[in-house]
Amino acid sequence: MMPNIETLRLSGRVSCKSFLELNPDGPYANMKLLPSLRSLRLENPRLREDNEWGLLKTYLAHQISDNQTISLEVIDKFYYGPPEIVDEIRGLVKEFIHHRNPAEEVE
Repeated sequence: MMPNIETLRLSGRVSCKSFLELNPDGPYANMKLLPSLRSLRLENPRLREDNEWGLLKTYLAHQISDNQTISLEVIDKFYYGPPEIVDEIRGLVKEFIHHRNPAEEVE
């Protein structure tokens, strides 16, 4: 558990499946591992499938329980978010920013 982290930046093809999926049978199933988190920045996350967006949505819903707010920034080369899930994520977070990674622009 990391109780004092307020801002977390993850980069380098972050897999939402390995980072965000909460193990319902694990020792920390109902706990927030980052209880002070207020800002999450994902650079080049692996959000290519609906399920991965769903994992992000589930994580954010868990994180904002108890009236906690969080902002989300996603920086990626492409944007494949299913519109209905992206809308749900927008409704969960205080602020949602998505922009392309200029270092990976395709000419």
